[in-house]
Amino acid sequence: MKKRLLVLSFVEGATVMAVELCGARLLAPVFGSSLYVWASVLGITLVALASGYFMGGFWSHKTKNPAKLLFGILSTAALMVMLMPFSAEYLVPRIAYVSFVPAMLGATSLLLFAPVFLLGASSPLFVALQSHTSFDAGKVSGLVYAISTFGGILATFVCGFYLMPQFGLKLTLLSFGFALFVFSALLLSKFSNTHAVVAIGLLFLNRNTEQKNKTVMYASEGIMGRVEVLDQLYGIKTVRLLKVNDIIQSEMNLISGQSISDYVTIFDTLCSGYPFGSKALVLGLGAGLTSNALVKRNFQVQAVEFDERVIYAAKNYFGLNKKVELFNDDARHFLNGSRNTYDLVLVDVFKAEEQPSHVITFESLSKLKTQLNKNARVVINWHGYSSGELGKGTSILHNTLLSQGFNVKFCAYSEDEDHRNLMFVASFEKLPELAFEVHPVLEKTTHINTDDKPLLEEANALANLSWRNLYLKHYTGQ
Repeated sequence: MKKRLLVLSFVEGATVMAVELCGARLLAPVFGSSLYVWASVLGITLVALASGYFMGGFWSHKTKNPAKLLFGILSTAALMVMLMPFSAEYLVPRIAYVSFVPAMLGATSLLLFAPVFLLGASSPLFVALQSHTSFDAGKVSGLVYAISTFGGILATFVCGFYLMPQFGLKLTLLSFGFALFVFSALLLSKFSNTHAVVAIGLLFLNRNTEQKNKTVMYASEGIMGRVEVLDQLYGIKTVRLLKVNDIIQSEMNLISGQSISDYVTIFDTLCSGYPFGSKALVLGLGAGLTSNALVKRNFQVQAVEFDERVIYAAKNYFGLNKKVELFNDDARHFLNGSRNTYDLVLVDVFKAEEQPSHVITFESLSKLKTQLNKNARVVINWHGYSSGELGKGTSILHNTLLSQGFNVKFCAYSEDEDHRNLMFVASFEKLPELAFEVHPVLEKTTHINTDDKPLLEEANALANLSWRNLYLKHYTGQ
């Protein structure tokens, strides 16, 4: 058994997972990280691996020098991994001009198929190089795939929890690609001047592809996506933006410190009339602008945010009021463990175009009911769609609220479903006429969202696709 080849198999397996994780995050600024995107990433990865395994097995029987072939495959894969950040920056946005699903599948294939195919093709060659007789094949293949998988497991945790947040996607991919190239050359005793020149060229090329003409105040990559704070000039007004996966989450006038988002204006009107010292809970901090509005209305405010980078941005770049009591936690987990009661709850757990459905299931709302004071209101920020297939998720959420005994009304800044946020306002008491109240015609359905059957992600899939397409056209012209 050649231990050096097991080491190389470990590096190969680690690189596969680095490519998959970073590839999904590279797609997010253009296509988001919805169910469609993850299905595309997982599907293309599996197709590439299966194709690679098949071709690697075929080549292992045809080649007279498997070590030389293995080096050629791994070194080429390493170069393609190093090329991924460049492709994501210059080629993926151009593919996005066609319709969403074909563009997403094409972009995913462009980024992932070739490197994953080559990495998959290497595994049968590892087995061929270490199997001396037919009796060895089972033991050797089991060990090779186990070592490779262990490398993938370790890379998943290291990339997700350390490398991507600390160093970003580009440096992570360059590091894995360069490591794969070096280990391949050393452990297989091969070296190619041509490959070396190309590798160094890619390092230099990627070093000079940073985006220009942006006043970026803060940026961080992580397993939950890219978080960015930047200042942008609109005419004579400078607006500070909080973005997640290149989608605007919050917009603040830098001079006044106030939000310029329509839905925050609506929410502020819903906060009026409460007694001094009323208690409010915000699930989904964002830039903290709604929490600040509540403090100005003399609420005692608790805010829950899962991504600690968002908390950091709210504190350091958006002037989050120090009176806001912060919890770095998942919203559902917080509700399950909290014994506090509230007069107003804002559920604003949007991440880009996604709405985490586990926070608004029948069971989650049942727990929330026990934490509401008399006359309390629950406000849920939602996408703007309410009719037809695009409105199925809205109808299901409406049914879920009704099933828990809530009275429900809707508020929005516009009747145009494509260009609005729809806000659910729910209470156990009869609701008065509300400012910005609208009366949408909902898609007829009897379904509710439960822990056992969380329907909202599938039901909102078409709405999320439409929302993202419109966003890209409006903000990027794609």
